[in-house]
Amino acid sequence: MQNHRMCDAFPLMRERRSFGSGPIVTYEEFLRIVARTGAIGRLPNSEQRVCLEADPTIPTMIVAGPGSGKTTVLVLRVLRHILVDHLRPEQILITTFTVKAAREIRSRLIEWGEALFEQARTEPISQADREFLAHVDINRVVTGTLDSVCQEALGSDRHADEPPLVTLESFAASVILQRRGGLGASFRNNQAVLGAFLSPFTLDDDPPTTLAEAANTLVPIIDRFIQDRVDVESFGAADQPEAHRIIREIDSTYRRYLRENNLLDFSGLEEALLERLRARLIPILLADVRAVLVDEYQDTNALQEAIYFELVEACQASFTVVGDDDQSLYRFRGATIELFRAFIDRCRNRLGRAPAGPLYLIENYRSTDEIVAFFNAFVRTDPNFGPARIQPPKPVIRSNNGQGQVPILAMFRPDSQTLANDLTDFIEAVFRGSGYRDPQGRLINGLRGNREAGDLGDAVFLASSVLEMQKPYFGNPPKARFTHHLRNAMASRDMQMFNPRGRSLRDIEHVEQLLGLVLLSVDPPDRPGGSLYSSMAITNVAKFFMNRWVAAARQFLQTNPPPVYGRTLAQEMSEWRDYCLRGTGDKASSRDWPFLDVIYGLIPWLDYFEIDPEGQVYLEALSRAAGQAAGFSAHRSRLVRPQNPGSPNDHGRLSIEAIIRDVLTPLAENVIDIDEEIMPSVPRDRLNVMTIHQAKGLEFPLVIVDVGTDFTTNHPKNRFRRFPEQPSSTAMIEDLLAPFTPDLGALRTQRNGLDRSFEDLIRLYYVAFSRPQSALMLVGCDKALRWTSNIKNVALGWRQDERWAWLDQSPRPTGRRPPAMVSPPNLLFV
Repeated sequence: MQNHRMCDAFPLMRERRSFGSGPIVTYEEFLRIVARTGAIGRLPNSEQRVCLEADPTIPTMIVAGPGSGKTTVLVLRVLRHILVDHLRPEQILITTFTVKAAREIRSRLIEWGEALFEQARTEPISQADREFLAHVDINRVVTGTLDSVCQEALGSDRHADEPPLVTLESFAASVILQRRGGLGASFRNNQAVLGAFLSPFTLDDDPPTTLAEAANTLVPIIDRFIQDRVDVESFGAADQPEAHRIIREIDSTYRRYLRENNLLDFSGLEEALLERLRARLIPILLADVRAVLVDEYQDTNALQEAIYFELVEACQASFTVVGDDDQSLYRFRGATIELFRAFIDRCRNRLGRAPAGPLYLIENYRSTDEIVAFFNAFVRTDPNFGPARIQPPKPVIRSNNGQGQVPILAMFRPDSQTLANDLTDFIEAVFRGSGYRDPQGRLINGLRGNREAGDLGDAVFLASSVLEMQKPYFGNPPKARFTHHLRNAMASRDMQMFNPRGRSLRDIEHVEQLLGLVLLSVDPPDRPGGSLYSSMAITNVAKFFMNRWVAAARQFLQTNPPPVYGRTLAQEMSEWRDYCLRGTGDKASSRDWPFLDVIYGLIPWLDYFEIDPEGQVYLEALSRAAGQAAGFSAHRSRLVRPQNPGSPNDHGRLSIEAIIRDVLTPLAENVIDIDEEIMPSVPRDRLNVMTIHQAKGLEFPLVIVDVGTDFTTNHPKNRFRRFPEQPSSTAMIEDLLAPFTPDLGALRTQRNGLDRSFEDLIRLYYVAFSRPQSALMLVGCDKALRWTSNIKNVALGWRQDERWAWLDQSPRPTGRRPPAMVSPPNLLFV
């Protein structure tokens, strides 16, 4: 079918029994060269050297604590493979969890690799090896997320006349599931059955009332069918509940549509590579791989584990995994921490080789002594978390920063508005004023940003959610959350923050204006019979927001935007109207136009999208929405020149309806999120606002962590984010599928769903508390700190058994005052 390179596993094993063709330098010489290479700057520490020295013919497991130099170890292990094991760069594969991490590793590889090879050429090595190093191209190391590697690997085997595989983003997969995957008809015909089944997996435990809500709830379950390698036939067998059988049929219809149209969602993409590897039809990109290194292995799922084991076995490759069980964050995406915890046994059983390890990296180079002591204490607060860690647990992290004397700061206020104002005062003092000084004198030198190179970008505000408005209920307008108050408070001081994920695309003023101008251009109200969207079979929610967009565009037009390069906005819109209504005008020279051309044609009059960093992110999101629709929408998301404008079957009219249905309606229904992977580098003059998940792998001088700005009442709707009383929806999905996934299910359910939900919160805040380099601040509302409060919160040291680690629980004589709060080490309230 495709031009696959065949790899016969048995001859390959005989051929590769000796790992390399002979070292260029010995391991000891490699270390000396590293020490002499100025770009690297220092020798690895003793823990890192143990990891680098590990025998490449044996799988190696490395447990790396926060800030312990895992990127250093990964990059140097790659360079060791080239210099000591004599592999070519293209024989080495490194996968990471995020695009940002992949970029960082590639950048470090190039910087260090080129400098190291140059230094090695000055050493007493053979002429042949010197020539090898003179021509070796470190860029040829295969790096990326596993998804990106899958895309490149499968694409590399495509015939010239074969259509490319199209990988769908989550919103596109959701739209297809609704409209082509059978969910639409199934939901209409079985709404009561599906609603009752799906309600435990929604945020508010209510049955989904719209098709979009049903799709958003069902997609994680269907993704898990592949990620967890579920026996779907057993799940939907005749002896199972009716909802199981309906969902199995929806999944079957959805997967069949994808296959027939050469489409893949991300789980399907990985499954396709696994099938190739199992058949030993190894893609050209991976056919000569001799070393596989995996970063963030604790966030690997069962499907990805199978890919790694299959690739290592097929190519008899060296295998190194690096991770930290305490920093697993992505269970909601199928990540399975249990695979990392059980890696030694699973690797031995699957590959027949016992791995070296676990080897530990525990010397922290990122944070001060006070910060390290704080997150060390936090991760050990709850004794029930102990059994969820690697056994025995990794040693206590040691600080090697050499700087300190800044206690952990805490700012708690009666309400979020007051907190936003006071936090803005603090930020202004640190970065715009003379610095913050503690009235109690515990900050010896105060806290002040670097006056020469520092700015607001040296700080980050982290939260489990960065949304600026709460979800509206029962028709009431949405309430402002803390991040909204903080944006306004900072703006009042002429400071800005960067929080593109904090607002829905459909609600942003400039996006409303742009989408309204788009509608007025391609679907004008002066069309005979009126605008198309008003009479289409789309949801009332979609029509409501489209009407709002059009109103915003008309208000913008009343401002008479000035011409751009001698051309007015009215002229640009008129040309698109002429084309869409009558097929006339300057644009009629083409039989069709990409919808993106309409968007980008209007952008010059909305310079927000060109000059504002958040605007650039929003424009990228809109562009990707339009581009993704080309993979499944009729007319491939293009405007077709009308041939018979008065006919309801005219392709020009149908192409506009397809764009309204497949691009604009998902935007109006708030289906399209800002993907954290498309966010550019954060501007230096703005305060970063990120989810804790986004901050994984990053570090900042000042980190402000939201531990309770929303928690002023014991509302059941927010318990899952602070102190759950029932398993999270993700844990319930895992429990639902466990009986149909014997290997993974038994491993995962050794800890019950509620325990796993608490563990996820502990890991979440452990990651947050370990991001800062110099200063950590906790912020929240006062009620969360009262020992009598029923607003218990994992982030503030509450244990699952409802004991508070921050409370003095020593025995007291009868009649004495109640226990007092005991601050954790070095906590300073400001």
